[in-house]
Amino acid sequence: MIHIPYVAGGSVLLGALYNQLSGAFVYGPIFGKVWLEAMNKDKGGEAWIEKDKQELPVLLVKEFFFNLGKAWVTGLLLNLTQARTVSQAAQLGAFLYFGVLVPSILSESMWEKRPCDLQKFKFLSGFSSTVILAIIMHSWGTA
Repeated sequence: MIHIPYVAGGSVLLGALYNQLSGAFVYGPIFGKVWLEAMNKDKGGEAWIEKDKQELPVLLVKEFFFNLGKAWVTGLLLNLTQARTVSQAAQLGAFLYFGVLVPSILSESMWEKRPCDLQKFKFLSGFSSTVILAIIMHSWGTA
């Protein structure tokens, strides 16, 4: 039988909401125009925007479920590593960021030849969804 470790539901929900809202701010009012220009450059025009506008509500719901998964795994790792301090939570987030996300982003960049501007957004959102997420969830409590 598979054992599913416990992570406090409130912490998972808070983490998912944080990821959803931080993404909305980064890709919206804060850096939205720069991101849009980079996406248009990558996609070769604006045709992709119309398709995404029609699917936006469904995409946002799917993204929220992905964020629930990210938050649950982050909480699980915080519990498994027994992170007791904010510093330990930040270290766990940094290990995830530098050990998993940064190499993945650089590998994608190398193979897919994506514009550098898009990579900057991935680095920023990745830092937010690892290091900052781990700190927020630890502060709320995951056990």
